[in-house]
Amino acid sequence: HIIDSLNIGGAEKILVGTVNGLPDYNHHVVYLGGSYELAQDLPADCKIIRLGRRSKLDIIRCVWKLRQYIRRNNISIVHSHLIMSTLIARLSCPRNVKLVSTIHSLLGLRYFGEGQYLQRFVEKITYKKRHHIIAVSEEVYRDYDKAVGVKGGFSILPNFVDDQYFRKEYKKSSFRDNLKIVSVGSLKPPKNYFYLIEAFKQMPKNIYLDIYGEGPLQKEITDAIRMHKLNILLCGNRNNIYDILPAYDLFVMSSVFEGHPLALLEAMATGMPAAVSDIPVLREATANKGIYFDLGNPGDFVKKINSIIKREINLDEYAMHNFELAKKAATKERYIKCIRQIYNDDENYNGIIHRSVNYLSA
Repeated sequence: HIIDSLNIGGAEKILVGTVNGLPDYNHHVVYLGGSYELAQDLPADCKIIRLGRRSKLDIIRCVWKLRQYIRRNNISIVHSHLIMSTLIARLSCPRNVKLVSTIHSLLGLRYFGEGQYLQRFVEKITYKKRHHIIAVSEEVYRDYDKAVGVKGGFSILPNFVDDQYFRKEYKKSSFRDNLKIVSVGSLKPPKNYFYLIEAFKQMPKNIYLDIYGEGPLQKEITDAIRMHKLNILLCGNRNNIYDILPAYDLFVMSSVFEGHPLALLEAMATGMPAAVSDIPVLREATANKGIYFDLGNPGDFVKKINSIIKREINLDEYAMHNFELAKKAATKERYIKCIRQIYNDDENYNGIIHRSVNYLSA
């Protein structure tokens, strides 16, 4: 397994869960650098290697080091995550080593879009027909196919939620005078927290929002909250989000783009209702049954919240839907069964058959 870092993030948690879910495999986890908080969650017999990538120009050394490691340890399957790790894996893997690469987000516009000719050229020339692509959603697959073009075997395999998130039943609405909202995600531009800040300038005073996560926009977000004296609290990172979520009445996600958001799936597994931005990926993740708001109009989110307060929107209906959907499509058991099939599917790997496996609807 190769990934950029082992910090707390969606792709990283999926990698760690995959390793722990396949105890019969001999696992090696290679990360390029950065933090390694999740290393402690890997099994004791898992070998962890840090390539120590220093810059973009350091890629040649990383490729050489990884290629030597693959050969020395007789690695038969490599599973890469994220752009740089996938590029290094493609340049490192001998032809007889199976390479599976998971695409976690919409790359077309951000990395391979208009004017990004070099990135698109490098992607096209290093991606071979023998490589197997995993897209975490239908939307991610369509985006990559349009920007780069899928050449060989591929699967559409949504992310999973760890077992501790799942409750026995969905969370029944119990709020009275105050509505407590929660959001989980890195404090980065794609999460679009300034949309929520604008909305809370218009929000009734009995509505509260707690945000769990850290990131480069922390100071700017903190300053905006203080300046406008908003009912928003930044709570930092927590390792026990599964214990924290049930204390809230509503989960919110205001992202401008996502791949297949693990934070939303985790909230769904706890049986929470969710209000999310009206973008295709989030409609897919909620199976077109959710409380959607217009990203171009913060007032639309305020309107939805007021409708909830007035009981015009029945939160129980959405909580039950989310809970049942998560139990059907987002369990770790289901994911591990599918990833094992992908690892072992030699025909698909060799490009003899090209098929889509959509485990969300299977």
